[in-house]
Amino acid sequence: MIRFVKQLVLSCFVLMLCSCGGNSTESNSAIILDDSSSGNQGNGQQGSGGSGLNAQKFIPIQTFTLDSDGPNLGKTAYQLIWQVFGVGSIESPDLYSKDHTEVEHIVEATDDVVGHYFNFLAHRDLDYNKGVVSDRQRNEIKAYDNSNPNLLGYEGETFQYSWKFKVSSELELSSKFSHFFQLKAKNAVNSFANGDDDQPIVTISGVEKSASGNELQVRYSKGTDTLGVMTSDVYLAKLNWGSITDEWLQIFVQATYAENGHLVLEITRLRDNNKILSIEESGIDLLRANDSNDFVRPKWGIYRSISEAESLRTDEEKVSFANFVVTKGVLQE
Repeated sequence: MIRFVKQLVLSCFVLMLCSCGGNSTESNSAIILDDSSSGNQGNGQQGSGGSGLNAQKFIPIQTFTLDSDGPNLGKTAYQLIWQVFGVGSIESPDLYSKDHTEVEHIVEATDDVVGHYFNFLAHRDLDYNKGVVSDRQRNEIKAYDNSNPNLLGYEGETFQYSWKFKVSSELELSSKFSHFFQLKAKNAVNSFANGDDDQPIVTISGVEKSASGNELQVRYSKGTDTLGVMTSDVYLAKLNWGSITDEWLQIFVQATYAENGHLVLEITRLRDNNKILSIEESGIDLLRANDSNDFVRPKWGIYRSISEAESLRTDEEKVSFANFVVTKGVLQE
C-alpha cells in the first residue's frame, strides 16, 4: 500500500512517502500535524476532479446536497435530512421511544462564516444508542438501504463527499472513540471471508491522549480476519486537537470502493484557506462486500463511547456541520 501525506507549514510544502502497514494501533507512520500558519495555500474548494495527488479525472453522474435553511425558517432539520437521505436516515435519540425524547438532537443555527448550519447535540447521561442503554451513544445521519441507490457505494464505484465541520474546544473526549464521520459497509449477510461490516472502514474521530494531547484521528480498519478476529486500526493521520477546534473546516473525501481501492482525504481551514491535511492511499481495501448487493455508505454526526464517563462533561455537547455534498461519478484517465 502506498501512502502519501502532505503537510503545509507556512509557505513550505513537505511531501512524505511512507507505508501504513502493520497491525499496531500505534502505527509508526502516524503523522501529527500542528499547523498554525496563516498563509493562504489555495482556496480549499473541490472541483469535479478532486485534488488527490494522483487523482484521475472525476466525471460526476449525480450530486446530492444537504443544506440548512436556517433556524425557525422553512423546513425542520429532520425534514431537510429526510428529503435527501430518506426517512429512516436519522439516528437521533429523540426518534426512539425508549431514548432521550424530550430534546430535538439536530437543530439549525446561523453564523457569519458559513451561514446556516446544523448542530448535532449529545448529552452524556441522557442519550442512548438508538433506544438501547449501552456503553455508547449515537446521534448520526446516514445513507442506508432505502436511500436513493446513487447514494450507496457498490463495488467499483467512486464517490466524492464534502462538508463543513466545526467542533468546540470545550467538547471533552475519552481515550475510546468519538466518531464524527464514518465510511461503513452494509452487507446482507456477514462473512469473515471479507472483513464483515461490523467495524467502520474509515473514521474521523476525536480521542483523548494523555501523553501527546487530544487528537483528531483518521483511522482505517480492515475489519475481521478470516477467523473472525478483529484486526487493529491503522492510523492514517493524527492532527493536534487544538489546531482544529473552534474553526470551520472544509473536509473532502474521494473513495473508490474496491479491494484494491483508492482514498483521498483532505482538510482545509476556512479562516485562511490553508490545507492542513492531505492523505492519499492507493491499493487500500475499501470493500467489505460478499455479493453484488452489499455497499458502503457515509455517516455523519457524533457516535461516541461513554464507558469512560468521567472523562466527558455532563453539559450538552454540540458538533456542527454544513453544506453536505455527495457525488457519484466515474474516473477517467
